[in-house]
Amino acid sequence: MSDTPTLGQDLARLEEIVRKLEDDDLALEAALQLFEEGVARLKTAQSRLAVAEARVMQVLQDTEQANGLRLEPLDG
Repeated sequence: MSDTPTLGQDLARLEEIVRKLEDDDLALEAALQLFEEGVARLKTAQSRLAVAEARVMQVLQDTEQANGLRLEPLDG
């Protein structure tokens, strides 16, 4: 089993970090450390989502070519 957090774990931790950063009693140094961790986890999550999106797009393209289907994105 890998020690790398899952996307869900990263998102849960980001929510926890935001809650902690909103606390008025948080010391500056602790806030900076949490902020740095949050930025790193956000970058990791964005990267994972980009990879997943590329995989989905490839599957859709392969399906279109193999079956002669024309698939349109839902958001466009």
